[in-house]
Amino acid sequence: MDVTSRLGRRLLPQSLRAQFTLAFLTLALLILAGGATAVYALRTSNSATRQLTDERLVRMQNGQDMLQRTLLIERQTDQLLTTRSPDTLRSSYAATVQQLEALDQLVQQLTAANSGVAILDMHQSSQMFRNTANIVAQLRESLLQTEVTFEQTLEDHTARLTATQTRASLELAVLLFDLPQAVDSDAVQELRTRYERLSRTEGKLPDADVQTPDLFSLRLRLINQYNVIQRFNEELKNEAGVLVAVARAQSSAYTEDYREAVQRLVEASNRSQQWVLIMLGASLVFAWFVTRVFMGRHVLVRLNEISRQLRQEHTDKTHVMMTEHGKDEIGNMARAVNQFLKDRLQLEKRTVQLSIATERLAVQNSRLEQEAVIRAGQGHVLELIARSTELAEVLESLAHLVESQLEGMVVSILVLDEEGKHLLHGAAPSLPKAYNQLIDGIAIGPNVGSCGTAVYRREPVIVTDIELDPLWEEYRSVAAPYGFRACWSTPILSHERKVLGTFALYSSTVRSPSSIETRLINMATPLAGIAIERQLTEKRIRYMGDHDALTGLPNRTLLEDRLKQAILYAQRYSRLVTVVFLDLDKFKLVNDSLGHSAGDELLKTVAQRMLACVRRTDTVVRLGGDEFVIILFDQPSDLDGVTPALHKIQEAILRPIQLSGHTLHVTCSMGLATYPADGSDTETLLSNADAAMYRAKELGRNSYQFYTSEMNNKDQGKLAMQDGLRNALNHDEFLLLYQPQVDLQSGQIIGVEALIRWQHPELGMVSPIKFIPQAEETGLIVPIGDWVIHTACKQNKARQDAGWPPITMSVNISARQFIERDLIDRVRHALQETGLDPKYLELELTESLIMQDLQQAISKMKELQSMGISLSIDDFGTGYSSLAALKSFPIARLKIDQSFVRDLPDNENDKAIATAVISLGHKLNLKVIAEGVETEEQQTFLRENGCDEIQGHLFSCAVSCDEISLLLRTPRLPQSSHIASPGSVRRTRHARTD
Repeated sequence: MDVTSRLGRRLLPQSLRAQFTLAFLTLALLILAGGATAVYALRTSNSATRQLTDERLVRMQNGQDMLQRTLLIERQTDQLLTTRSPDTLRSSYAATVQQLEALDQLVQQLTAANSGVAILDMHQSSQMFRNTANIVAQLRESLLQTEVTFEQTLEDHTARLTATQTRASLELAVLLFDLPQAVDSDAVQELRTRYERLSRTEGKLPDADVQTPDLFSLRLRLINQYNVIQRFNEELKNEAGVLVAVARAQSSAYTEDYREAVQRLVEASNRSQQWVLIMLGASLVFAWFVTRVFMGRHVLVRLNEISRQLRQEHTDKTHVMMTEHGKDEIGNMARAVNQFLKDRLQLEKRTVQLSIATERLAVQNSRLEQEAVIRAGQGHVLELIARSTELAEVLESLAHLVESQLEGMVVSILVLDEEGKHLLHGAAPSLPKAYNQLIDGIAIGPNVGSCGTAVYRREPVIVTDIELDPLWEEYRSVAAPYGFRACWSTPILSHERKVLGTFALYSSTVRSPSSIETRLINMATPLAGIAIERQLTEKRIRYMGDHDALTGLPNRTLLEDRLKQAILYAQRYSRLVTVVFLDLDKFKLVNDSLGHSAGDELLKTVAQRMLACVRRTDTVVRLGGDEFVIILFDQPSDLDGVTPALHKIQEAILRPIQLSGHTLHVTCSMGLATYPADGSDTETLLSNADAAMYRAKELGRNSYQFYTSEMNNKDQGKLAMQDGLRNALNHDEFLLLYQPQVDLQSGQIIGVEALIRWQHPELGMVSPIKFIPQAEETGLIVPIGDWVIHTACKQNKARQDAGWPPITMSVNISARQFIERDLIDRVRHALQETGLDPKYLELELTESLIMQDLQQAISKMKELQSMGISLSIDDFGTGYSSLAALKSFPIARLKIDQSFVRDLPDNENDKAIATAVISLGHKLNLKVIAEGVETEEQQTFLRENGCDEIQGHLFSCAVSCDEISLLLRTPRLPQSSHIASPGSVRRTRHARTD
């Protein structure tokens, strides 16, 4: 106050001191009041508006997050509906549930802030979607499990049917191949009816068809599940769309609300600025003179600086902060103005960020919408592929999808031909027809435009300027008339990385592909590969259904069609058709000695040689095994052209063949039947040609025979015999006789051999010589052999239970029986079921049987021996076993074949052989038994040379089970002349095979 008083007294007159004091105090009060009011109003306005703006910003961000999550849920829904993997399905569903939970949390937050109708709709839509997604996930998982079960069941069943290698099983397998294509219950029912009809027509089938009803039921269940899930799929897609729509609407509303809040904040800031300016202006006007006189230039400069800064900020939109001096009101005002400028700068930054975020969201929405369209198009293409739609339609749909997303671009899809040398037209809906014709069939190579080069290099070829690129040097004139300036081609690859074709985009401008174009190419190329590979697979399946997998020749299915066509042609033009039934001679020997792989190579070589011998109009068919059929098409009426063709085929097959280091000379037997003389339909012609072929084999092989009616009569006899054998098993027409085996020293019966007989209801007693070969040929020898073992064990056990002395019973095992994998189990089952001690069972095996597969035979023999069963070699000396192999056989007896006994003791060779076998057996600690002993001289010779046991008509013919029991009462059989009863049949083995 002292300083002020002194300054006032110096600067002002005495009369102005009171006015100056009043003016100064008034000015001070005005400045303080105005500044405080302005600062308070500015801060209050900024704080409230900023808080409101921040709340709406958070709400807008939550709305955007909600929209992004609904879009992600929509994409995951597509994956949930299209995945083929149960693991992917479960992971997709779990991810969807996770997004739904996060979405529910956002909805709860927004509901707490604003319980609008749209938020409630979002909550309800989310709950509905969650429930539907849960149902769809369960249905999809059940559908996938059913599909896996169906495919595995179908694969196992068709594999078992195919493994049986019978005509009925193969036809059933082919029929089951159509089951996956049945898309409704009527189609499945029709297949089931056909299957059952074929099963009844063919009679008893292998065990492979036991579960067939489950297979058709699985297919029906699969169709029903698919129909149910389709309805839920559409509902789920609709609910996903509703979620996205509600989220998009709410996000847009929050964004608009935030924009309005920002606008109000700007307006409030402007009003506060105007109000501050007005207050400052009024104060300045009121106190200008006082300030001018009493405050000096220092105050005016500071105020002018603030005013200038505000005007500059308002007009130039600059944000340069003013210098702050002092702690008085002007300094506070300067700081307040600086804070205002900072707040405004921050607001403008947030406005710019909001604008950028809005633009980015719009771009993202556009991209997601495009992605949805692409996904839908992909689904449509995959659906076409799944429905086995024609390849051209599938590729055209794919081309339309890509072209719809790329304005001004033209798609071309080319498919590689079977030889892998040329590209063929696949689909190009927007390419000019003339241009398509020009590039159809174009060769692949290092400089063949974009497509031919892409296939050659196996990599994408991007040509940005056709006019300058050397790859198009020879093809510029083709593309120029149509205005094509750029072409980008990508090879279409299979899952094995094999080139299937090309996917190309043509542009009318010189440029490189954009990211979206590259993405679409990468999307479309695998789809095209799936479609092309699916068509190739279906074509291969159709080919395999009509052709033999080993030789590539037509099979039995195609044979009937080709033969029918040949017959129709012959009917129309009065020509002949010759059917040649061809069978390789002694093919089994090649398989047994060199192995099945060598046999397969032999069949392929023979097939190629036969193809080279016939005309293009003729047909060579492989029926199976080593059987072939040749259809000689359009033959002249005199058949002069047939004989040279047959000789040509014989000579071609007879040429040496190198297999596994061996040189083979293979012959064949052929039978011929001619239309119309030998049959008017396919079945008759094939049957008669088959009969003629068997006649050729009977006459010495390596020849051909024309069909005659007498052959058919013989075949009918064979068929009658085969039918009779089947009935014999079902009607208990077989019976067992037993021939005693006697110890030469004691004369005691030490065992019996079981021999089968057939008591035919019309023919009487049928010799095994007549029916055993037929049984082996048809495979009936296996069930017949099982019956022999079981019955013999049962009767032997019954004799023991009746109190008779236990004896060993010998049963012959055929080669066909011995190779059965479950032979051991069959024998074990017979022993367990009858209760016979294994030591009273002896199995007789032939030399040739054992030597077919020595190691496997020894393994089986040792397993049988470990069960307590005795083993013997029957007909010893008639086979070709080596002594080295003989010593490893786990056997107890050798049997001298009756062919060496018949001429004893007169024939020196037979004497030498019999003596050698007896000596060899004793050296190996084996018992030796001779069969077919009919004279006392034979008995005497065998006893003198140390033979242990004999059997034959000298003591007893084969008798019934009851008669054997009577013979066992005799403690010692007479060794003189027990002659067979009249009508007795010489013993013949019940089962033997090559």
